[in-house]
Amino acid sequence: MAMVIKLLKPYRCLSFLILLALTHFPNLGKAASVLENIKEVRAFFGLDQYQYRPELSRLKIAIIDNGFEGYDAAKKQLPESTQLITAYPKDMITQFNLGDPEYVQPPIATEHGKIMAQIVWGITGANPQGPKFYLLNANGITNFRRAVRYAIQEKVDLILYSQNRECCGNFEGGGFLNAIVNDATKAGIVWINAAGNYGGHVFNGSPKSLSFDNKVIFNRGTELRLKSRLDENPAQIILTWNASAETEDSGTEQDLDLYVYDENNKEVAKSELKQVLKKPALGDGETFLARERIKYEFAKNKTGYYRIVVKSRRRNFTADSKLRIVVIPERAPIQDTETQKMVDSIEFVDATKGQEIMVPADNPSVITVGDLTPFSASGPTVDGRIKPEIILENSSASFSNGQSSNGTSNAAAYFTGIAAVLKSYSPNINREQLISFPKKRASALGASIRKIPFSELVSQHAVVLSSVEGLLQESPVLVGQYGDGRYVIGIRKEPQKILQGFCSGSSDPNQPLEFYLRWGGGSDSYGRPTAMKLQCYTRKVPTVQGQTSVYPWEEMGGEKTSYIEIKQVFLSGSSYPSQGVWQTPSPQNIYR
Repeated sequence: MAMVIKLLKPYRCLSFLILLALTHFPNLGKAASVLENIKEVRAFFGLDQYQYRPELSRLKIAIIDNGFEGYDAAKKQLPESTQLITAYPKDMITQFNLGDPEYVQPPIATEHGKIMAQIVWGITGANPQGPKFYLLNANGITNFRRAVRYAIQEKVDLILYSQNRECCGNFEGGGFLNAIVNDATKAGIVWINAAGNYGGHVFNGSPKSLSFDNKVIFNRGTELRLKSRLDENPAQIILTWNASAETEDSGTEQDLDLYVYDENNKEVAKSELKQVLKKPALGDGETFLARERIKYEFAKNKTGYYRIVVKSRRRNFTADSKLRIVVIPERAPIQDTETQKMVDSIEFVDATKGQEIMVPADNPSVITVGDLTPFSASGPTVDGRIKPEIILENSSASFSNGQSSNGTSNAAAYFTGIAAVLKSYSPNINREQLISFPKKRASALGASIRKIPFSELVSQHAVVLSSVEGLLQESPVLVGQYGDGRYVIGIRKEPQKILQGFCSGSSDPNQPLEFYLRWGGGSDSYGRPTAMKLQCYTRKVPTVQGQTSVYPWEEMGGEKTSYIEIKQVFLSGSSYPSQGVWQTPSPQNIYR
């Protein structure tokens, strides 16, 4: 049976460097927190076919992050060879002109970096001998630059950067931040970057068309809509445009301002920095960066929407000019009571599809890693490159302190561990080889469904599972659970075919159906109870907006958790998404 990663309390691992709201795992007691179910996790990703090799202990992996709160070498959370670097050697800073050697900016109080390192170590097998980890403080641009240089000087093999910036690029992999990254990849380091959890949070457009009062004209007018689902709902709105140069102080004369209006048309927030070209010192309200940023606490929308407006101070944009607006909720996704799906606390109603890859994930020399959740940022880049290059089928991680998370930060950490194992077998394996291994079709049950071990279903619904195995003449391949507690069984065959004659449904072949199984009894015509047996129900899936369809528990009664959905999943075949999901090659195939 397929083993999967158990997710106890799902929430996204935020990967937004500017937001500085990275996933936080509080310290619980003095015992070391470690990645759980390491054997099962490795098997899920196909690493059970790889035995430990001494070469793995000689690999060097740099975790570049804002903070490593809670790391304690005495607790053996990572190999003894691990080095935590919060401030960098002054001679290196002087040699490479990395700012004032006396300037030190400490890491922030987040465990994000430590957790990323633990995921990497766990999936490599958690051998005390290694790999060797460098935990490098990258809080701020200066530290980011120093961290990259330090990794180069130490000749690391892999860099994991599970963060992104929403500014400072041209949407095509350029800009001064990507220039820093290029120094590492040119040195032969494999850079692995999280795609970011920006799915559905991004609008891409052009500032060229303006109204008479200098408002940027978008697809449907001069406003973009936001819907807040909660009160006391903080979020950031970040406006950037492609005027970033190869240095952070080059500046630009292209100047945009950012405004937010509530549903009563009242201006509630604004950012009106003045963009300027390079000069010795910035004045009040001036910036070299092509960026405006608002942080605002939204109230729950009652009838209408919040609206974003962008104004241009100068009419100096061209047909090649592009802008991007990113909305970043600070509160975790919530469950929609109607659909049972996880949704953002603030919905960016007018978000555009695709081109959600930020800096430096958009860099052509890095490996960008996403997952199958709707929150994972999708490409392509503005210049048409496929991003992310690697998509993992599952990014869930559980730890011994009871904390769990998923998201592209985890996905990138998992892939870094996978890459480390592959490099221990094939030391010269590079970016191009890693991204070119054959992919597979996803076996996902659905983005809103967490995968769980079969044992969890057996403890609740053993009779149903046994009956399904009897119908199929084989075992289901996946088991999952919705946020409301309902279980899902994934099978290879079409439910409609194997349940014909057993489950009533629509005679229309074009009508999609959902199938539900339940172990229960009924009553005969005299009202006497009948024997318990497997019962099957269908629900017509609405195909037209506004159409509704009742669930079987609404019609037949009983607890909704007593009904088990049965779905078809795919373990091989044509690609999904377009480039497929990651499939770890066999040891024999990495030598090709």
